[in-house]
Amino acid sequence: MKHNPQKDVPVSEIEALFTSKTLWQTWLDIEAALAKTQAELGIIPEEHALVIEQHANFDSIDAAALETDINRTRAPIVSLVKALADAAGPSSGAYVHWGATTQNVMQTGRVLQMKKAHEALKSRLGNIFMSLSRLARDEAETLCAGRTNNRHALPITFGFKVAAWIEEFLRHEERLLSAEHRVFTASWGGAIGAMHAFGAQGPELNERFSKALGLNPVAVPSRAATDHISEYILLLGLLGATCSKIARELYTLMSDEIAEVYEDLGDGVIGSSTMPQKVNSKIAVTCIAQGARLRALLPLALEAMQPSHEGDAANNQMLYSVMDQAPPLAYRMITAMDELLDCLKLRPEQMTKNLALSGQFIVAENAMMHLAPMLGRTSAHDVVHHAVEVALNQQKELAVVLMDVPEVSRVTSLDALMAVLSPENYTGESVSIARRMAAAAAEAAERLQS
Repeated sequence: MKHNPQKDVPVSEIEALFTSKTLWQTWLDIEAALAKTQAELGIIPEEHALVIEQHANFDSIDAAALETDINRTRAPIVSLVKALADAAGPSSGAYVHWGATTQNVMQTGRVLQMKKAHEALKSRLGNIFMSLSRLARDEAETLCAGRTNNRHALPITFGFKVAAWIEEFLRHEERLLSAEHRVFTASWGGAIGAMHAFGAQGPELNERFSKALGLNPVAVPSRAATDHISEYILLLGLLGATCSKIARELYTLMSDEIAEVYEDLGDGVIGSSTMPQKVNSKIAVTCIAQGARLRALLPLALEAMQPSHEGDAANNQMLYSVMDQAPPLAYRMITAMDELLDCLKLRPEQMTKNLALSGQFIVAENAMMHLAPMLGRTSAHDVVHHAVEVALNQQKELAVVLMDVPEVSRVTSLDALMAVLSPENYTGESVSIARRMAAAAAEAAERLQS
């Protein structure tokens, strides 16, 4: 499967989902769907539902006048309902927003927009899996230094590094998909959630109406239950942490002192207004910054879960704020991650050069494990640790220093130690893991973009 950029939703389109006029239209769509569902159940006359549906748009309603009235009333749904009722006329307009309440419309509308953003995000995630699959496959045998605590640890391949990223993204895919039935729900229970205005028809209205919108009904449409929305924001924050972590690692690997990767953005890109030689990162830094902004919303998402009793306008405002901000931020971030992996280029020769900085020391563990069956693991560790200190001080090869140790020279040879202390001979299961996860990433891309 090849990445087709023409199928990707532009960031501007996702951001537009949460602008005022787009949200207002979604709320009008909800009012129309409500009227239609109520007509099916005989709650309101069908002919009036048809009229409401015909006028639930900005051909019938003046958007500028609506905005003016919202600024006056400070109650967006009150103003919107009045505008729709006026457009539908006295008879049909009397049935607009029948038994509903403000939060029903405002929250459900945002959930619908979140769902659209979610579908676009999944497609971008599919692109990321495609890029990671290619990278893990192509670089399965590309030798590089594995680092812990910012220092050389053991030799690995770059494909193994990518394999770890793949498995992390697979967990994000699982979390996001498993949350869909909880998150994308309609909150429709009237003023307090107990369906007072709908009576015995309330549960069926809730179920039919939710399905008409492509959402799931909840058994108790309580206005105070917002944990599922907060859950989704938290999941986006987790995704943001992974994206910015990977971007930051690549950003570090782009530094002049390491220079193992770079962003291939073409000759026209300018790094600095004053230093002509500079070719700064453009994409990794964007991903890092967007991920940080996204994670900064998580405390507010948790705070929004604390309404008093059966509903609280202060918490509603917190909730709407994170619902409006998080999906566009997440999409902007994952788009940057997609672009970063698409333009990423490797410098294998520099990886080899950097790996050589540690010489045989980066494979000291292998020398220890080679000697452990003869000397015991603890004794082997102590012998190799001391030999490393001597080799560093005397600027000698570790194998040569080890052969000067009588208990070592009695149980092994210089040739054996030289082989043991060759980085290319000690990459563990890096290659097989990289290839296995490359296949898993390709399967995930197929799932997300089928």
